Formats: sequence, structure tokens, C-alpha cells
Amino acid sequence: MTSGVLVVGHGSKLEHNRDLVVALARQLNAQGEFGLVEAAFMQLNAPDIPTGMERMVDRGVDIIYVVPCFLAAGVHTTEDIPEELGLGKGRTKGRVRVKGRMVEVRYCLPMGEDPRLVDILADRVRAEMRP
Repeated sequence: MTSGVLVVGHGSKLEHNRDLVVALARQLNAQGEFGLVEAAFMQLNAPDIPTGMERMVDRGVDIIYVVPCFLAAGVHTTEDIPEELGLGKGRTKGRVRVKGRMVEVRYCLPMGEDPRLVDILADRVRAEMRP
């Protein structure tokens, strides 16, 4: 079984927001731990979620781990994205048909209340405190 990761961003009219999600997917891919890693978006940017899944299947992936590039859980992460994945509202795993093939989809949690985020916030404050 070949696995891959689809990093899902919200999508934005602001190019730098799209570029951030793509850059994070590239960095995760460069770690080499998770197989193929690609970015996709809920709206406004390409590829959209179904296209991102299709690209992964085209490259031989049959287990797709989907990680929302969102800070907190909300309607998008609990309802909209699972529906786009073919899982249904609130579901986090299942088998779905993509391009005529059945693939396993496992949906990860958003960043949430992770203590590593506090370190990033503290770094931002320290940077502004410097003379």
C-alpha cells in the first residue's frame, strides 16, 4: 500500500496565503516520511480537494492522509472538508472512490491546542521586542 498526504488549505484571493500552504506541503514532502505530499484547497485556489485526491491516485497512492492546514476545528474542518473527501460530515476515515479506484482516506485533526504553537507566538513577540 502506498500512502500520501494531502495538505488542505482554505484558499484565498491573497496569493501569499496559497503560497504558504504549498510551501508547507513541500516542506513536509522534503522530510520524506509520508510518501507523496501535495496541497489542495477548499475554495478559490487550485487544485481543489477532489483534484488533489485524483492527482494522488494517478501517482499510485491508495491511502490518503488528509491534514487540514487550519488552526482550530470549525465547520470547515468538521463538515465541509469531510464532505469534499467523500466521507460525510464528522467522519474521519473511510473508503471512497476516486477515479474508479477505492482508496482509504484518513482525516487528521487541525493544529488545535498544541503547545508548540505557543513557542511560535512567543518567538513573534520576542522578535518585536528587539531594539
